[in-house]
Amino acid sequence: MINSILLLNRTAIKEVKTVFYRSCDTNRLTDKDLLILILEPLIGNQSLSTVADDILQKGLPYLATLSEFELSTLFGLTETQSFHLMSVFEIARRIHGASPDEEIIIRSPKDVTKMLWDITSLDKEHFIVIYLNTKNKVIGRETISIGSLNAAVVHPREVFKAAIRRGAASIICAHNHPNGVPDPSSQDIELTKRLVEAGEIVGIEVLDHVIVGQTTYSFKEDGKI
Repeated sequence: MINSILLLNRTAIKEVKTVFYRSCDTNRLTDKDLLILILEPLIGNQSLSTVADDILQKGLPYLATLSEFELSTLFGLTETQSFHLMSVFEIARRIHGASPDEEIIIRSPKDVTKMLWDITSLDKEHFIVIYLNTKNKVIGRETISIGSLNAAVVHPREVFKAAIRRGAASIICAHNHPNGVPDPSSQDIELTKRLVEAGEIVGIEVLDHVIVGQTTYSFKEDGKI
């Protein structure tokens, strides 16, 4: 069993390095490719490809908020492996200029767009919720759903369950359109209507729903909220 895992891991690493050596450009590597390279020196008794897939299902921004214990529990990593991943996330956060202690206030859709730089080029729809306090300060962000090329299945229950758990006063919803066109679909419009109505019932206002692609669409700016 161990030998077969080692063989699979060597194959996965060889494929990633082949892509890199052909172009000498890390931009051509997918999120999964990069994770496999990061995990290679850490994991020997599990499939690198499987662990990378499991991590990406949760979404990288969400993972960057997890503790060592949570990483260990979710993915079966040791303490050393978890701390290594946490260090990688912290370096990425500092390079991007977003300190965990930085106070982020949302004043306009442009402020939301700055927080969503990491989903603009993804090939599947990711539905994100940003949680705010009474002063519009960001108190959290979570990936609620990862869908297909043109849809992410979202239920208001999941959106507001997380908002209530975090004690949010209001929320901003957002998702990406992999085709680059941020125009809302009929499903986007219907979902936004349902979320606004649910928010009124539970007392958590939906301030905006932002769609990102090559440009950005805001339901609030368009007068739809």
